Amino acid sequence: MSRQRIRKTIGVILVLLLFGVSLTPPINQFLCLPETTRLVVGEQMMFNLPLPEPVLNKLWVSVGDPLASTQQAVVVNREEDGYQLKAMKPGQVDVTVKLWGYIPLKSIRVESLPPYQLLPGGHSIGIMLQSQGIMVVGFAPITGSQGQKYYPAREEGIEVGDLIMEVDGKPVHTEMELADLIDTQGQKGTKPRLLVKRGNQKLHLSIGPSYCEETGRYRIGLYVRDGVAGVGTLTVWDPETYRFAALGHVIVDSDTRQVIKMREGRIVSASVQAIQPGRPGKPGEKVGVFDREGAISGKIVSNSQYGVFGVTDCILENNLFTGLLPVAYAHQVRKGPAQILTVIDDGQIESFDIIIEKVYPFRHNGKGMIIRVVDERLLSATGGIVQGMSGSPIIQDGSIAGAVTHVFLNNPEKGYGIFMDTMLEEMNSANYKIFSRQIAH
Repeated sequence: MSRQRIRKTIGVILVLLLFGVSLTPPINQFLCLPETTRLVVGEQMMFNLPLPEPVLNKLWVSVGDPLASTQQAVVVNREEDGYQLKAMKPGQVDVTVKLWGYIPLKSIRVESLPPYQLLPGGHSIGIMLQSQGIMVVGFAPITGSQGQKYYPAREEGIEVGDLIMEVDGKPVHTEMELADLIDTQGQKGTKPRLLVKRGNQKLHLSIGPSYCEETGRYRIGLYVRDGVAGVGTLTVWDPETYRFAALGHVIVDSDTRQVIKMREGRIVSASVQAIQPGRPGKPGEKVGVFDREGAISGKIVSNSQYGVFGVTDCILENNLFTGLLPVAYAHQVRKGPAQILTVIDDGQIESFDIIIEKVYPFRHNGKGMIIRVVDERLLSATGGIVQGMSGSPIIQDGSIAGAVTHVFLNNPEKGYGIFMDTMLEEMNSANYKIFSRQIAH
């Protein structure tokens, strides 16, 4: 047998041997250790390594900080069947397993997360957003003296979804301001020059108004909206900073489905007066009334894909909890029983039973959990999850796990939930410097 053939044979044998060894349960378990993991300060995690004692004795585990700024964020202790990791303080480290202390076999990036405690929400709130500019949501025909129909704005290139920012260099913030400026220019026989924002583009369009016999005013034939208002649910409140998080998803215009680019916004108290129950194919809805003199008042600073965030002008209370609850991070949420806090009658917060059916810990898009309502009273009153329930906090094992976000259209008993740590990250990163506030004590 030639030397080359012998080498090939030995190589095949070694590959098969390594493949066979990798299939053994201990080695397979070792190879399947995660590349990254997360722990909350004080939390422990056990990495079981069911290897023979002589092999374990030849393994060395070292902890190194890749950023050289968080020494001892995680400590590692040898146990009988492996190693125990414990998070000591916020930071990020690499835990490396080496053979004889020299040959690296496995490296795990461990993120140590700070603990948080917040007041759970469940409060019914009125949400009011004023958009940047006036949003075009449709075209309204102008009726002439002979019954003919005109669409001046459409003919000059205006599109649904455009934002009208200025008229003749003057910023416009309300529908009435826009209507008055156009009517004034029409009476003068001049064309108003509109500054229009379309995506990232800015356009200047001159549009000649037409006289409308029905309204007795000069118009350019548009349906517009300067903001939105609706009922939602507050998720959490931080008594240290007065910051709040609510809703769990972004607010979009109901006609154009475009995200509302906010100029300013507020939350106020709202009481639930009635509920339209949901059924397959048709979502239900809370019918609420805003109370501007109520116990809740605050400014919104961010309308993001994870909800609305801002700061209250007052101290909030929850009739179900006198103290704060810890925040559960995504890796701590599990399938099983939980509760949601929400209002279905007037302003009283109540707790209702749900089941967390699925958990997707790496999905941070507002759909990290699938939940199902099992509380008979809530099912009887609402049919499950309804509009206005978005933001209702999800409580599991005494911690705030997340918030309700969306309902399944074909089954209102089910819906999605967002992880609380996803909302918390946005809550802590929003720009709170754009206004000052006075707190009423």
